[in-house]
Amino acid sequence: MSDPAGRNELTTLGAAELARRIRIGDTSPLEVVDAHIARIERVEPHINALITSTFDAARSTARRMTEAGVPDDPPPLHGVPITVKDSLAVAGVRFTAGSDRLREHVADRDAEAVRRMKAAGAIVLGKSSCSDMSGSLETVNPIIGRTRNPWRLDRSAGGSSGGEGAIIAAGGSPLGLGTDIAGSIRIPSAFCGVVGLKPTAGRVSTDGLVPRAPAAIAGWLCVGPMARRVEDLHLALGVLSGRPATGEAAPPLAGRPVLLPRLVVWPPVSHEVARAVTDGAGVLGAAGMTVRRRAALPLTGTLLETLALLHRHFLPSHRRALGGDRSVSVWSALRGGRSGAVRVSPACLVPVVYISASGLLVRALGFGRAGRHDALRARFLDAMRDGAVLLLPVFPTTARRHGFSWGPYGNLGLTLVFNALGFPAAAVPLGLSRDGLPLSVQVVARPGEDEVALAVGAVLEREFGGWRMATPG
Repeated sequence: MSDPAGRNELTTLGAAELARRIRIGDTSPLEVVDAHIARIERVEPHINALITSTFDAARSTARRMTEAGVPDDPPPLHGVPITVKDSLAVAGVRFTAGSDRLREHVADRDAEAVRRMKAAGAIVLGKSSCSDMSGSLETVNPIIGRTRNPWRLDRSAGGSSGGEGAIIAAGGSPLGLGTDIAGSIRIPSAFCGVVGLKPTAGRVSTDGLVPRAPAAIAGWLCVGPMARRVEDLHLALGVLSGRPATGEAAPPLAGRPVLLPRLVVWPPVSHEVARAVTDGAGVLGAAGMTVRRRAALPLTGTLLETLALLHRHFLPSHRRALGGDRSVSVWSALRGGRSGAVRVSPACLVPVVYISASGLLVRALGFGRAGRHDALRARFLDAMRDGAVLLLPVFPTTARRHGFSWGPYGNLGLTLVFNALGFPAAAVPLGLSRDGLPLSVQVVARPGEDEVALAVGAVLEREFGGWRMATPG
């Protein structure tokens, strides 16, 4: 049944709940897929979140599943629709990575993460938009242009997985795959008010992902789920990592420390975002966790070290990815975002300029030396040795206006360090700000303790209500 805003009840349920209802016969894969396609058709003209839709193939697959009936032992995502960021290959579907030079490219096989989701019974509805070669905090590319935030169309959906954030927030998809090398899952999740997980480095395969990360920082790049509910992340993580959920109890949280790090970032964290973190800490304290405020952690030093490593390893690779066989230069940004015959989104040249300048500076100051990164990582592990989690913002503010990445709010200081450290980090919505934009918090756990971060996120979700559907237009 649909309401006046065009919302079918099925588009308000999480992926795990949809899988349960399909399994017991309360609905069918075809009903679920049709409901989500109808929702996408309603919201997509406003948000521009999909690069390529696969509705006919999705309906065909859902119809076959429905006619065959539910198997005796159905896979965990049987009949559940998903969307996939266009930096991951889906066999037989256009695969652009947001790049002009790949505009007509078609993938000949599935990325490993996609293969696992399909094997678990998921049905792909389409490829969601990403920034050009996933290189910007804003989702804009030469293929379809700019993706808009469904809460406020004048606001960014974040990047680079902004298409996923927007389509899930608007009710068009219950579950999706994003990628993250510096915050690209968590920032769109926070801006759009959905849940997202950057897993522990190496837990989920990045095979079939474009672009690749250089070997020296390959562990920074992750594939992870974005969804409506924390239990959906847990379900998807099990599928993606080959360790399906078995109904075991959540990790115990009573007595576990929650550290609120001292933050020295520019721009400073807004009052509303800081208050959301404080409120979240209060809820966790009431749940039996031990809150430690103003914890001393080397966030700033780790960020500076990370910028030096980005300059050394990521920058040359990213410039080649943007331009194909021609390396994009800073000069390209000054002449309209063109590298030879290849069109490049100017917003995606901002990191080239930023990392070039900041990387040179921090390397001149002595950062990037051998062993320093490992020493900083050891300090975080020591501070969290008793199973502590960190609670901090994803981004200093709520969703910014389009074009924000060109100014001082193009800030990765609260997310990038955890890619470099290899720690799992989840973004969890905590309601809305005074002006109706999503508030969010980041939960960071020790490597391998992704489920701990999700268990903390589930406590916050129960208290604050979690995802709520945005209705654009």
